[in-house]
Amino acid sequence: MTTVGTSGTYLKKGYTFPMIAAALLAAVSTWPMYQYRADHNAVFSAPALRVAWARRLGGKINGGLAFADGTLFVESFDRRVSALDARTGRILWSMPVSNVVMTTPIVADHLVIVGTGTSAVLTETATKLIWGRPGGDEIIALDQGSGRIRWRRSTVGEDMPSPALVNVQGTDAVVFANGDDHLRAWGVRDGHPLWEYAVNGMSSMSSAAVDRGRAFVVIGDGSHSGTQDHLIAVDPNDGRVLWGAPYGNADCSPAIADGIVFVEGSNADVNHAQPNAFNDVAAVDEGTGKARWRWYSAYGTFTSAGSDEEGVAGLAADGAFYEGIPATNQFVSFDGRSGAVRWVIRTGGPVKMSAVEKDGRLYFGDTAGTFYVVDAHTGRVLSRRRYPSLFSVSSPVIFGDTLYVANDDVVRAIPLARM
Repeated sequence: MTTVGTSGTYLKKGYTFPMIAAALLAAVSTWPMYQYRADHNAVFSAPALRVAWARRLGGKINGGLAFADGTLFVESFDRRVSALDARTGRILWSMPVSNVVMTTPIVADHLVIVGTGTSAVLTETATKLIWGRPGGDEIIALDQGSGRIRWRRSTVGEDMPSPALVNVQGTDAVVFANGDDHLRAWGVRDGHPLWEYAVNGMSSMSSAAVDRGRAFVVIGDGSHSGTQDHLIAVDPNDGRVLWGAPYGNADCSPAIADGIVFVEGSNADVNHAQPNAFNDVAAVDEGTGKARWRWYSAYGTFTSAGSDEEGVAGLAADGAFYEGIPATNQFVSFDGRSGAVRWVIRTGGPVKMSAVEKDGRLYFGDTAGTFYVVDAHTGRVLSRRRYPSLFSVSSPVIFGDTLYVANDDVVRAIPLARM
């Protein structure tokens, strides 16, 4: 026998709506990469959760959000990793770490894995740059339930790009690029190194994406040779680079759907009068790295509002690719296969996050503090809502009828019906 809950959902007799919501939230028990999936559409139809709360933390939030077992994991610029109850926003634990954290927490095997880092130049030689801080940075694993640090391992370069969960010869592992010109895979349970692969360049914020048994990341120019940033496909079993393509930006995480990898690049035309900055968007074949199409923006200006990112992650959904264009304060919808522009809207500030899409609606915020709901098919802006501060690079996540997003130093849970 069933009864109707206050949310309008059907509940088993004897169970309250919060009990059902908690049980369904707990069904998501791991968080394997930035925005959960390679297409970046972190949307979960169940549970039919509708909550509203705001929780201020001790610093700006530029890392991605992660969920597992009804808990939201989030990092802040006060050098803390925190766990919040997804239904109430209550802080369950908050743990200090050694430096600023800007990764998406990876949740697996009852551990929460994060990386620390800042963008100071540690070493500059005749051939390359190493990004990090004196003494290096760390990948840290915290106990999911208590926040206690289980293991930590240092690297020479910064560890700001989010790792991604892979399986290496039967072992759960995280694969990542970082600021010291290497790709690495470490065991989740104890941080044991499984392989290390030297590459010609560093990754500043390009989180790894995993799809069809391969890992993808953008490597930046780690030399003075003028080499362009490039997208690479990696065998996660041993770190071998399977192909490389001269597209993307070391701040941009690849988005992948339907056999296509999408990345955004950035550049400045020294032969053009100011403003001379521009973005490009490229789509390449997932199997071979061969170009499918490429698009160039008009000239504009990059800003450091929210973050210094010039190339940002996009969203691949329902045959389309959606991308913020920081140089021109635009948000563009492309046909994923042909690259044809479907529509363009102007935003009040650069959009530096990837959007999410649910039921034909796109959700994203800009660095001017405006959050948008847009018809995914037509580009019609359905709502613009101003918030007290900026939206930076931390992307939204939707569970049921609730959107979770970071607004500067505040995590907000917002019912979709209010947007």
